[in-house]
Amino acid sequence: MKMARASASANLIDGKIYVFGGLRDSESDSDSSNWAEVFDLETKTWDLLLFVSTPKMPLNIQHSVVIDIDIDGEKKVFAVDKDGQDLSFSPSKSVFSTDGVLESNPGGRDDWCVSKRKVLFCRGSGGRILWAFPGQLYWKELQYQKLRPNLVNYGITKLCLNSAGNIVIFWNAQPQGPESFELWSAEISLDLRKIILSQDFTTYEMWGEFEWFAPVLKPAPHRVEVLFAGSVYS
Repeated sequence: MKMARASASANLIDGKIYVFGGLRDSESDSDSSNWAEVFDLETKTWDLLLFVSTPKMPLNIQHSVVIDIDIDGEKKVFAVDKDGQDLSFSPSKSVFSTDGVLESNPGGRDDWCVSKRKVLFCRGSGGRILWAFPGQLYWKELQYQKLRPNLVNYGITKLCLNSAGNIVIFWNAQPQGPESFELWSAEISLDLRKIILSQDFTTYEMWGEFEWFAPVLKPAPHRVEVLFAGSVYS
């Protein structure tokens, strides 16, 4: 990279890696020319991004995901900065924009991911799974067809989506007592339901059903931190 960065956000879009933020106060301001850069995987080169128009540049991005938003299938980066400002970036137009929406607790939502139906998911505290539509940031809690495993009450440590579009979660459990750890995992299928309350008011609910849950590592000498998880087929 051309600039030293910390706590930056990176996204892969059409063979290019876009890196945003992560600069110190002295290196970034509202019209910074070095706030973001892009790495071309084909030419193996870095270039600073020059934006057509931008809001005030945040120093650090709290979360970011890539979403196919436009009717033409253009991919955009949807992001939230450390102050809760809602941002979106169009690679084809080099435009960053914001609608003024603020996320009330950006630090309390982790492992952001987007489903095939363009719905955002993240893990909250206390084993909760939250969801929202991009650009709205009105988070709702996932509801369950049946009671969830009690072990999830230990707190989810990793949340991701698999190739089937289902949520996969990991958590540390101590079913044998305080001296023993086990790493558990579960797969949850999703059902988005449209609820018509009146002629003028419609809302949505997201329901989940546990397809399976089981220990994937036991015993473990201590708590296990899952950094990345992905689907692998043999």
